[in-house]
Order: sequence, then C-alpha cells, then structure tokens
Amino acid sequence: MKGNSINHLQKSHALFLALVVLFLSACQEKSPQLDFGLNEKLNFSTSEYQAQLHANFSISDSVININNSRVQNSDTLRHFYSGRDYQPLFIKNFEEKSFIDSLLSVLGKADEHGLNPESYHFTQIQEEFSNSIKDNTEKTERYRHLANTELLISDAILKYAYHMRYGVVNPKEIFLDSYYLPIPDSSSRDLFKPLKQSSIIQYLNDIQPKNKKYKDLQTALKHFETFKNLEWHKIPAPAKKIKLGDRDKLLFQVSKRLITLGFIDTSKMKIDGYSFYDSLFADVIKKFQRANGLIDDGVISKNTIDKLNVAPNEYINKIKVNLERLRWIDYSDTSRYILVNIPDFRLYVIENGKEVFDIKVCTGRKRYANFDKQYLFYKHTKNWRNKPEDWETPILYGQISNLILNPTWTVPSSIMREEIASKVRRDSAYLERANFRVYKNGDRINPLDVNLNDFATGNIPYTIIQDPGEGNALGKIKFMFDNPFGIYLHDTPTREPFSYSNRAVSHGCVRVEKPLRLAEYLLNNNSTWNIDYLKIEIGSKVNDYSIMEEFKQKRNELRKNSSYGQTTEVKLDKTIPLFIDYYTAWVDGNGVLNFSDDVYRQDKIIMDYLQSGKNN
Repeated sequence: MKGNSINHLQKSHALFLALVVLFLSACQEKSPQLDFGLNEKLNFSTSEYQAQLHANFSISDSVININNSRVQNSDTLRHFYSGRDYQPLFIKNFEEKSFIDSLLSVLGKADEHGLNPESYHFTQIQEEFSNSIKDNTEKTERYRHLANTELLISDAILKYAYHMRYGVVNPKEIFLDSYYLPIPDSSSRDLFKPLKQSSIIQYLNDIQPKNKKYKDLQTALKHFETFKNLEWHKIPAPAKKIKLGDRDKLLFQVSKRLITLGFIDTSKMKIDGYSFYDSLFADVIKKFQRANGLIDDGVISKNTIDKLNVAPNEYINKIKVNLERLRWIDYSDTSRYILVNIPDFRLYVIENGKEVFDIKVCTGRKRYANFDKQYLFYKHTKNWRNKPEDWETPILYGQISNLILNPTWTVPSSIMREEIASKVRRDSAYLERANFRVYKNGDRINPLDVNLNDFATGNIPYTIIQDPGEGNALGKIKFMFDNPFGIYLHDTPTREPFSYSNRAVSHGCVRVEKPLRLAEYLLNNNSTWNIDYLKIEIGSKVNDYSIMEEFKQKRNELRKNSSYGQTTEVKLDKTIPLFIDYYTAWVDGNGVLNFSDDVYRQDKIIMDYLQSGKNN
C-alpha cells in the first residue's frame, strides 16, 4: 500500500510539472515579450530625449526628411511641438510598443480604403522604434530613432485623418472648371484636432467613412484584390456575334470568366463544356452588360468580350478612384434627393438610401483630346476663333424648384456657330421651318434675311429663339435649379441617343428620357398642379374627361403670374436636392457592382494623384 501511495504521488507531481511547463509554454506563445523594464534597462533620460526631439525641428529646411521620407506636415508639427516646449505626445519613452502596434493596426488597413499604408510611414515607424531599443544601438542614436518615431507618427496621424475626412486631393483644385459640389471646407479645420484626442486610436477609427456606398465599394475592392495574381487570359473576339440559340466554343471561356467575376453561381447554374447559348446564359450576359454600361441585348459581340477582358488591376484602380470620390462628399444622410451620374447616363430618385426609380439621360459631349492645349492657346491669343468648345456637363449641386412647360429656347452663340450656321447653309429656310424667331439689334427680322457671314464674327448680332412646339430642342418640360452655368434637365424631341450606350451627346444640359415620370414624382402631393394638369398643358393625352373639364376651369388661375404665352412656370411646394456627380464604379441597389467608361477622362487624373503622393 505504501509503495503504491509513493508511486501515485510521484505521478501526480510529474503531471503537475508537465501542466506547469505546458501553461508557461502556452503563455509564451500567446504573449509576446513585453517591453516593461526597457526604460530602466536602457537608462532612459527624459531630458536627452526631449533635446533630440527639439533638434529634429532645428534644421533650416522647411520640409523635414527622415531617411528620405518626407514629413508632409513639417510646418504644422514645428509649430505644435514648439508650443509644448518639445515634449513628446505619443512616444514618451522606450515602452510604447503596445501603442505603436495599435496605431499600425489602423494605418496598415489603409489599403482597405484604396490607399497605401506606406503613405503613412507604416514600415518606417516600425523600423525607427525597433532601432531605438536594439541592444547594440548607441545612446545618442536611441533618442534620435525615438524622436523620429514620434515625429513620423504625428505626421502619419495628421495625414491619415485629413485623407479620411476630406480625401487625398481637393477636387476643386484638380478640376478647376468642372467640379462644383459643396465639399467640406478643409481650410477652416482645426489643424491640431487629431493631436488633441484623448484616444487617438478611437478617433482614427471613428472618422473613417461609413456610409453604405463606401462600405460596399470596400467589399468590392477586397473581392477584386483576390484576382491580382490570377492569370487573366484574353478571350478572343468571336468571328461573328453570338446570339440566342447559337453554338460557339468561346462560350465556355466566357462562362469561366463570368464565374470568376461572380455573375454565375455554379450551385444554381451548371457549366459543363458549355457551347450552346441558351436563354439562361443570355440572362447572365445581359446582367453583365448592364453592370458594365453596355446595351443589355444579350448579344455577345466584341464590346462584351472587351469588357470581359478588363484586367483585375483596372477594376481595382477604378474602385480606388471612386472610394476617393466618396471621401470628398457624402450625401447619404440626405433623406430625399435626385442623383445624375454622368458616366452612368442615368438619373436616380433616392429616398432614405433606396433607389425609387431611375431614368436614362444624355449628358454633355466630352472635350476633344487636345482641349487643354487649345485653351491655353486661346488665353494667349485672346482670339475667339481659337476658343475650344466645352460641352461637358459640370459636376454640381442645386435644388430643383420649378418646371417650365412648353419652354422657349434661346440659342447660345456657340451653337449658332457650330450648328445653326451649317443648317442654314444647307437649307436657307431652316430657321423658319424649325419655328425660330430671329432678332437683330433688338428688332425682329425675317429668318430668311440672316447673313451667314455674321455667324463667323466674335459678336454675333442675332438673338435666335425657338418657340414652343413639337420640334423645340428642349421638348415640353424643363426642370430648373439655380446654378451659375445655365444648366438644367429637360425633355427632348431627339429620342435616338437614348438607345446608345455612350450618351454624352448634349451641349451640357441633361436630357431626360422620361420627363413625365420625373414630373409626376416631383408633383406628387403638390398643392396646385398635378401630373394630369401638366399633361393637358403640354398637349399630352388624358383619358379622364372630368379632369380635362376641371383643369379648364382652373387653368387661368393656375397660370396667373406664371405664364408667358404658351410657356408656363410650375412652382414646386418643396424643392428637392439635385446632385450631378461622377462615378465610374458603384454598387447598385441590388448589390451588383457596376463599372462605366470614364467618359470625361477624369479617373486617370485622380489615380495619378493617388499613386504619386501629390496630396494635401
């Protein structure tokens, strides 16, 4: 019995030792070596550290460089630290590894925003702090590395905070003559606000954009990042267009690409040597075409193959550029508004973050390739003949306040030169047939009496006005909002362009395919006008005879002080915000990632800034 007890105790003791060893081993794996005691071990001196931090700001150069890394906010930090007698703010001694790890965890996720963590000294902060606590580092060098860490961290925080709150670049500075949305004014900000936070980590997390559009694009970016190392073989263009019912060996390659891009769910749609183009496959193609700005006819042509061949890096860059756009302005908290997305050529009515409906639109024609060079030449010569025409629709904001029914159209001088003159040259009776009135020096003249040579002068002596009617260039309805460019939304008698995939065809204003649909929405619950009254006023059919009689009784009162002959102004009880914006990548209300062509060539300009580091 005694021998068994001793043996049992020995086994218990051995088991206890084994558990202790296992516990210590587990702790060692889970808890990295702590830095507590480093100050004592390395004989930390507050005064020597502070002196070195002061020395960092004593250089004569206005911009401080640390090992070839530019401190962006040198002047701001010089002023800030001098005001606190060069006492450190974040790195107070050698035992700050925990804080640095937390900060780098935030900065290291900059790539989730389409930004480079190295723009915020990510690696250099690690290296400088690591060098400050190495056993073989000389004493004076320790404080230099520690001071460098402090300075790099402060600069990184200021820069990161600015980028999250305002964007990397100011759109009003890079798109001087086309961007007029009301972005937050960064010039009035408290420069030192990020450095005054009680919890800087919490602050940096709180200021990151959190609206749904932004978060959805972040998810899309993460998805496409997984494709970066995939072989992206080019799918050859089909010998002829592939239509429903056709057989083509290219279909299998197309199906594989659609699976990769997430348009085919293989758990629901089986792809096995696909060579027959059936209706199920055609529906997927249509979805892909819609999401890429193509006509969704389900026909696989070169245009569709070209979109399927877009490399992952191109998708990634597009997403990064549009994340930057969403950092400039956030109107997601606007409960009810209208959005015109220029590259998408669509108008969206938004309520509480949801798309109520959308309508095709046409926007301004893009500038020709050498516009900037020609414009500089015009500014140098000051000769109107050298002035390039600019029909691009500007990016702007306004409040739709009223509708103009049966509008007149006063022809701008630029359109007289570019279009009217050539039409009159081909047909001398054009102005009369197209229902134009012509005035010269204030007096109305016969349209047949215009002199073509007058259209080639700097100051055209004519005022040309098109009366309301079927052929009026503005159609039957104008949607008005205040802006300095004379831009408005309007109806049009020219319907064909709405069938194009690229609808950048106008002179700058926005043509609306279904103006009655938009008007009906705007007049919902209006105190005076309704959509039926509007239809009767513009000559559209209303089937209800009683409504026609009702309007007949009310018409004079409704038009009182708001009519100009045939033309009538309809005021809205409440204005509605309108944003004319520019997105080439976005996630729609159905959760589908959409891409559009960069019709005004703006993406590359933004991407150059993001990649070059030319920012605030």
